[in-house]
Amino acid sequence: MRLSALEVPDSRGRARRAVTALQFSAATDLLSLGLHVILSLGVFTEEVQGVPAAGVVFLNVGGGLLAQVFLLMWFHRVVRQLKALGRDIGDSPAMAVWWWLIPLANWVKPYHLMKEVATRLGGAHFASVLPLSVWWGANVLSRIMNQVDQRIIGKLETADGGMSTAGAMVGLIAAGSALVMALFSIQIIRALQEKLDQRRDGLEFGDGPVPEAGAEAA
Repeated sequence: MRLSALEVPDSRGRARRAVTALQFSAATDLLSLGLHVILSLGVFTEEVQGVPAAGVVFLNVGGGLLAQVFLLMWFHRVVRQLKALGRDIGDSPAMAVWWWLIPLANWVKPYHLMKEVATRLGGAHFASVLPLSVWWGANVLSRIMNQVDQRIIGKLETADGGMSTAGAMVGLIAAGSALVMALFSIQIIRALQEKLDQRRDGLEFGDGPVPEAGAEAA
């Protein structure tokens, strides 16, 4: 098992790229948060508010997509390494990524996959102390607010054609939730990667057998 595990490239580089992308995404979420605060105060006129809003939306969407891509690339590599270590989470690396993209399932399954990875790496106690529930709750809230904005609030305008107060508040909640999700994603990636690095270093330098997850939990 030791040689087969070491044949799988490690995920440290992908973890760093995912963290960097998430930091950029968090920065754009902060910009979006600030913009919605300003819009809710009615500082910009109808003619002016579209200029900064368009730029922030472009950065926000682009940053979010980039972060998602790098996160999934990292997650794929992590699942491959766990499989090689004999700690299969029950899904292939490819399927573990697809669950994040399948409609309806992607509202629940990624949380359970991430929790399973954490349990396999550090035991049940390690998984329980990670902010997985807050991370995924922020994700779900952000997505719900974006759906509300697109389907309902986006159709409401003020008398002068600007953004309604309700629209600004929904956008504020969505941006705040996305920011929380990005920050906790960074924390979770770093914690899981550290556990994985410890296991891999143990194999590479022959420090002894990789401890069982159950033993760590105890």
